[in-house]
Amino acid sequence: MPATAILTSEQYLALPEAFDENGNRIKDELIAGEVVKMPPPSQLHDWIKNNINTLLILFLNAHRELGLVSLVETAFEVSRHDTLVPDVSVIRRDRMGAKGRILQGAPDLAIEVVSMTDTAERLRRKVDVYVQNGSKSVWVVYPESRAVMVYSAGSVRELRINQAIEDPVIPGFSAPVSTFFELA
Repeated sequence: MPATAILTSEQYLALPEAFDENGNRIKDELIAGEVVKMPPPSQLHDWIKNNINTLLILFLNAHRELGLVSLVETAFEVSRHDTLVPDVSVIRRDRMGAKGRILQGAPDLAIEVVSMTDTAERLRRKVDVYVQNGSKSVWVVYPESRAVMVYSAGSVRELRINQAIEDPVIPGFSAPVSTFFELA
């Protein structure tokens, strides 16, 4: 069996977009030089992602002086061999003026909601790539256990449903982890 070619982010971004038989774009990321196709997320995954983004948007709109914005499924060329699409990200507002298909560099905060198709190795790789390339914090949200792992340079914290999530990337933000998982 031949080895898979390792792509650079530049080569990956030059590839044509792929579509399924219904004309829907097939989502993918470049992780460690390998193109990884991602099936459509579950309704629960989307619900959690949107809950988190809504909480962040409400807070950031009320605190525009922080100069931060929250984005959903925006692509970032994080390293030479990693082009990632976090479920939610927070970046400085001044990075929004950039032209091009994707943003250069890691988001200040990357948030990944774990899907049934995610592997522990792939998640670990993504967290490492984010942190090693400039993300100040990465939240990995686990729907099954209703927990959030918060990674930053040199530290990992686990937050459970009855705890509040706070992060120095977003000064003043605080929300119970339970609000990420509310279905109504």
